[in-house]
Amino acid sequence: MVVATADKGDFLELKARHPLGDAVEAAGVVLRGRGRVRQGVCPFHDESEGSFTVYADTEKFHCFGCGARGDVLDFVGRMEGLTLRQAIRRLDDGSTPRAAAQSHRPTPTQRPPAPALPPRDPALLTAAVRFYGGQLGRSPQAREYLASRGISLDAAMRLGLGYATGNGLRERLQAAGFTGQRLRHSGLFVERGAERFAGTITVPDVAWGRARWLTGRAVQPEARPRFQAVPGSKPPLGLARLGPAPPWVIVAEGVFDYLTLAAWGYPAVAALGTQGMDKVAAALRGSARVFLAFDNDDAGNTAATSLKQLLGNRAAVVNLPQGVADVGELATRPDGRLLFHRLLALAANDAR
Repeated sequence: MVVATADKGDFLELKARHPLGDAVEAAGVVLRGRGRVRQGVCPFHDESEGSFTVYADTEKFHCFGCGARGDVLDFVGRMEGLTLRQAIRRLDDGSTPRAAAQSHRPTPTQRPPAPALPPRDPALLTAAVRFYGGQLGRSPQAREYLASRGISLDAAMRLGLGYATGNGLRERLQAAGFTGQRLRHSGLFVERGAERFAGTITVPDVAWGRARWLTGRAVQPEARPRFQAVPGSKPPLGLARLGPAPPWVIVAEGVFDYLTLAAWGYPAVAALGTQGMDKVAAALRGSARVFLAFDNDDAGNTAATSLKQLLGNRAAVVNLPQGVADVGELATRPDGRLLFHRLLALAANDAR
């Protein structure tokens, strides 16, 4: 292939011959999970939580920690310090992804240290959450999406949910007196000043009325990535609202699992994935009883087993029935709340 005259078909054919997941694993990144979404520790910045996500259906990657994203050419180019033209030649010259990545991957001493993230700005995040809450109230599309997921507008307002249209946040924050430096360090904006959470339902982690962290879920099903988050470590979502030592708590896997349980009035948190169970266990050290309601798949079962081992006798697993993928699915069923209550009671009885 001649790079200078390559057309779209050439690029598609090249990418088809070099699946992204293979190139990532060849570079030494261990990907966990099965199916469409797999996660691992990001090779582009220092972390231990597994924020690096590979999407098999789109052949794209995205790190929710440092914001790196792209396709297999972007990955190879970033790993080896290559231009796009050089990355194309690297894949096209017959070298295997494993040989290329391993022979050119920087050693830990060669890799420059990741820049320190500025501390989070609760006042600014709280102002953003309020702004997005107002946009939710004016967006029929966002409200319809929440209703389709079983979340009422009353519950959304109570939990501080919002909707980001992608317009107006910068101007609102500037009008409120936040400086340009605080806006740049907030994590709310990405390349060319665009809003990070544009097109998403925003979900804050709130303590004492102040937002400490923010994540979002895309409303449009074709949007990629589906989830966004302010850079940095992720907390067990919802724990800040409950206080440092809730007497009992339910740990779910995803954002809408958590929202479903919280809307039903349960003391719930989201682990936000199936990685980093040691940190989730550490955050729950003050809770006397912990119920684990992870997704009904291999990754969810593995995470629940791991967390139960870390928590010991304080933990009990809520087993979802066959055919129910996750807690969030129950929110759309007329009997979902009652069914979960029964499953929770069974888990409590089995733990005695």
